Amino acid sequence: MLVSIEKNLAFLAMTKAASTSIHQALEPHCDIVFTHNSRIKHMSARKFRRFMRPYFSSLGYDTIETCCLLRDPIDWLFSWYKYRSRPEVSDSPNSTANQTFQEFCLRYIELPERAKGIGRPLNFMTERSGAVIVDHVFRYDALPVFIAFLEDRFQTRLDIPHLNASPSADFNLHPEAIAKLTDYFAPEYEIYAAARH
Repeated sequence: MLVSIEKNLAFLAMTKAASTSIHQALEPHCDIVFTHNSRIKHMSARKFRRFMRPYFSSLGYDTIETCCLLRDPIDWLFSWYKYRSRPEVSDSPNSTANQTFQEFCLRYIELPERAKGIGRPLNFMTERSGAVIVDHVFRYDALPVFIAFLEDRFQTRLDIPHLNASPSADFNLHPEAIAKLTDYFAPEYEIYAAARH
């Protein structure tokens, strides 16, 4: 999470959506930078509203806008699958090295929300009622549009590096699994369809 008081903008870093690259590009232009610790770096909109907004309001900054990138939900899950397949985490109980993407997806759907370990995009962007509380949601697959938004807001050219890439993996999903995932992520896909691109 990064905040520029001067530019009246907070970037909320959703996991697996170029957050490391955006952080590196924006850090020199921001007043507040939360990084390294994933629980702080990836602060959700709910937590931002609960903990950060009152603090900013107490200083007279009541209108800070929020923005984030939203990845296609199934692609987002695939990125998590690849990330957890890395050799350096092969001994972890979260490793996906010995399971297919389909197995990972079906287990993800079946697990209770708190047991998933990676959350879901919906909970990052919305209040408990399901209402979106991020001011500017951009599609990850339209990254140039988001970069143009940032460059206009910060009035500078930004070099967005490609960092923290996961290893390659096979994207093998049966149509039935795709249908289950699409149904499960229906709220995310509704937001995704309306996101700026």
